[in-house]
Amino acid sequence: MSRTGKRPVALPKGVTLTVANGAFEAKGPKGSVKRDLPSGVAISVKDGQVHVTAEATLDTQSASRLTGTVRSHVNNAVIGVEKGFQRNLKLEGTGYRAELKGSTLTMALGLSHPVVFEVPKALSIKIPAESKNTVLQLETPDKDLLGQSIAKLQSFRPPEPYKGKGVRIEGVKIRTKAGKAGKGGKGGK
Repeated sequence: MSRTGKRPVALPKGVTLTVANGAFEAKGPKGSVKRDLPSGVAISVKDGQVHVTAEATLDTQSASRLTGTVRSHVNNAVIGVEKGFQRNLKLEGTGYRAELKGSTLTMALGLSHPVVFEVPKALSIKIPAESKNTVLQLETPDKDLLGQSIAKLQSFRPPEPYKGKGVRIEGVKIRTKAGKAGKGGKGGK
């Protein structure tokens, strides 16, 4: 069994975890997160701690390998519903800006058309006024949804390595390349 899977997850005050129909659901002050359980893995809640175990089935070996993964999903769900996960995205480039109307995010990213992104229900996006519509604050209790949303937003205009333009995660350094050294090449006039 995985070393990570053997460690219990502590449930803080105000957070509940229920297991039913092959899935677990964590509820807390920031919302709720629901995940399916793979077959052969069981979750039990005892004395304010969550324990993940592999059930004794025909395929116990593959189930015991998944206990660490399931334990990490449970831990992320508990942290998410208690504190939430937050990331900031920066739109870097001339004329790059974002506008939020209801649950629709419209971005100008230097393309011939505006980019439209439908915000999922569990995700909240805020645009600070002092950022001149170039910073997006994403917040959600679901860590997987946050990562998928960031990947989707970055796919519209990935950060490029020469000038650093694109949709960037704040605090993540982009390694820049030098570019062309000079115009006159060898063997020219």
